[in-house]
Amino acid sequence: MRNFPVGNQRPCATLTPVKLRLPLIAGLAVTLLVSGLVCLTCSAQQKEFDYRPVTVVVYNGKNAESKELALYYAKKRGIEEDHVIALQTSGEETITRAEFKSTIEDPLRAALVERRFWRVGQVAGQGTIAMQTTVRVLTLIRGLPLRISEDGPAPAQGQSNAASVDSELALLGAFDKMVKGPLNNPYFDKKERFYQLPITPMFIVGRLDGPDKATAKRLVDDAMAVEAEGLHGKAYIDLALKNEAGYKQGEDWLLSIAGQCEMKGIPTVVDSLAGTLPVNYPMTDAALYFGWYTGQADGPFLNPAMKFRQGAVACHIHSFSATTVRSPREYWCGPLLSKGACGVLGNTWEPYLALCTHLDKFTSRLLAGQNLGEAAWGATPALSWMSVVLGDPLYTPFPVNPVSNDKKKNTDYKALRLAMARWGKNGPANDDLMKNLKAAAATLKSGSIYEFMALHSQAGTETPELAAAEWFKLALQTYTSAPDKIRILMEQADARRREGSGRKAAKILSDLLEDYPKAPEVEAARAWLQLLRPSP
Repeated sequence: MRNFPVGNQRPCATLTPVKLRLPLIAGLAVTLLVSGLVCLTCSAQQKEFDYRPVTVVVYNGKNAESKELALYYAKKRGIEEDHVIALQTSGEETITRAEFKSTIEDPLRAALVERRFWRVGQVAGQGTIAMQTTVRVLTLIRGLPLRISEDGPAPAQGQSNAASVDSELALLGAFDKMVKGPLNNPYFDKKERFYQLPITPMFIVGRLDGPDKATAKRLVDDAMAVEAEGLHGKAYIDLALKNEAGYKQGEDWLLSIAGQCEMKGIPTVVDSLAGTLPVNYPMTDAALYFGWYTGQADGPFLNPAMKFRQGAVACHIHSFSATTVRSPREYWCGPLLSKGACGVLGNTWEPYLALCTHLDKFTSRLLAGQNLGEAAWGATPALSWMSVVLGDPLYTPFPVNPVSNDKKKNTDYKALRLAMARWGKNGPANDDLMKNLKAAAATLKSGSIYEFMALHSQAGTETPELAAAEWFKLALQTYTSAPDKIRILMEQADARRREGSGRKAAKILSDLLEDYPKAPEVEAARAWLQLLRPSP
């Protein structure tokens, strides 16, 4: 057990080895809603902490593209030149522990001391630590290594010294920390924002990386384009029905996320079938995606036409999801980035489910207005371990004080947020909520609002299709694109299935195949139909 004192020699939370779990193998109403969108941004302004002056950008000095990206990011974010640090290190994604220490860890510590960002001191029984710091965030740039390989013979369970470079650097200020196994994260599940806590040995760490330089650069551009007004769109939650011991926690995370997103006014589609979403499933306006459980990207992400909304945040739970981030096809992180996601969470090696980022806590923090880095590391129980946060750590997709530069953009999604904030606490039984949403949907001609109403009205009922029938019908009438109509019909079929009427669900899907024979998305409906009508 090691305690690491922090700013002004006050102790921080104990950093200790952590316990392990099983491995991851109406007219007025419309006026209120629409004109009220501006009022949302005019409420009492809360001054947001500026993380830019406390951010350090780290790149590979041997890689010209890495330097170019680092300088691009620093210029776009307004980060001072002396906060940009070059390291002479390998260009490989995976390096040894010795390489990490000699080419990344030690040189970066030396640079932070030399530039007077740190005051380092000795603590009896604890060794050397960063006692005071003027920097709190590390942004790592494509070209730097991603993973540290296992050093030595096969370790006992939970004693691996393999890690992500990012998670090791999160505790860069703890010079003498042990490297075998995970350490407790002193910021995990704290109510305070990171800047409010004097945990000086710790950094928030994010990585601008991906299959190519253009992807890494896009992470910067998309974040800055979206965060002023905020991220809008739909959420897609892909359950796996893994409720056995050691896995139920992951399923619970996803169910919690679905509820959080719905209460935020985000149309939230939940796939409650055991497999992943089928190939060509119509993920229109995908702003958030959370799912599991396969080792390689599949389903909708194999569709060449699939693209996330600008600024989207995504995570697929799997042990080795970030084995590489430089491939657009292998594992999960690279493919999600290649499909346009702006923030992606992953694991470089086997982390054990309980030590992954707790996605329910991550979503809660993100929706509350924290930036990507804070939300992710504040929801991750272990450091010196396997986690990686891909994207600009300063990216804030749900700002507390959004600024609406285009009143005609995302109007229906903004109306949903406002409606749920005003009338959403009592659920679909709230007549004011449904009345106002219906009026807004009619005025805005919004299939998305009707779809939200269809999904929201099913909560807590044993007859979901009956509860949502009116809204399904209006959504079908209002949506104009085939993919959206196909998704509504698939949602309606799923509601029938959950009512116990597989025959009626199959009929909806069969009719869908006949009505949209040339639409690529019918392959998703065909896959569901085969589950309901298995081959003899």
